[in-house]
Amino acid sequence: MTSTDNSAAEPNNVTLAPVALLAGLFLLIAAFAHLDRIPDWADDYGAILVYLAFFLYMSVAGRLTWWGIDTIATLVKARRGSR
Repeated sequence: MTSTDNSAAEPNNVTLAPVALLAGLFLLIAAFAHLDRIPDWADDYGAILVYLAFFLYMSVAGRLTWWGIDTIATLVKARRGSR
């Protein structure tokens, strides 16, 4: 999944990483803030649909957050190694 190469992150990734991290954290916080509504939505719209959507939403939010953290960590390691 991730490369074992310790080279610096690509410039596009470096500029998008903080945005991805903040967006992912916002999505996760929003999901946890609305956890109490999920059973009601499951009653209204169907359990399979709601829980599948919740799983997909959390997967995307978690992956976005993790990608941002991983990219920033790679950048920090690359900068420390260049000193």
